Amino acid sequence: MKLFEVIQALDNFDDEGTIFVQKIDGSYHPKSEAVVIEMTDEELKMKTSEVAKTRCPGKSYFLEVFVALEVLEGWASNHGGKQPNIEQACHCLIHYAERDAYPESFFS
Repeated sequence: MKLFEVIQALDNFDDEGTIFVQKIDGSYHPKSEAVVIEMTDEELKMKTSEVAKTRCPGKSYFLEVFVALEVLEGWASNHGGKQPNIEQACHCLIHYAERDAYPESFFS
C-alpha cells in the first residue's frame, strides 16, 4: 500500500494504529510504501525503530492514525470546514511527520 492510499483510507483504520512508511531518498513521499499496524502493549513500550525492524523492515515511524486524523481535522477547521484533497492531505501530513510542525498551508 502506498502512503497516499493509507491517507485516503484513514477512517478505515483503528485510531490506535500506527503508520510506518519507507523513506525515499531520506524523505517520505505520497508514493512511499506504507503500512498501518496495531502494536501490542509490549511493542508500545519499545522504541518505534525496534518495532519497525521486526514488524515492517525498511519502514520507519510516521504517525499514529489518531494524530493524522487530528491534523487533517485541524486543516479543515482552518479552511472553513473544507476537507483537504489528497495532495494537500499528503503534503500536510508529511510536513507534520518530518518536522513536528504544521505547514504554512495549514493556516491559509
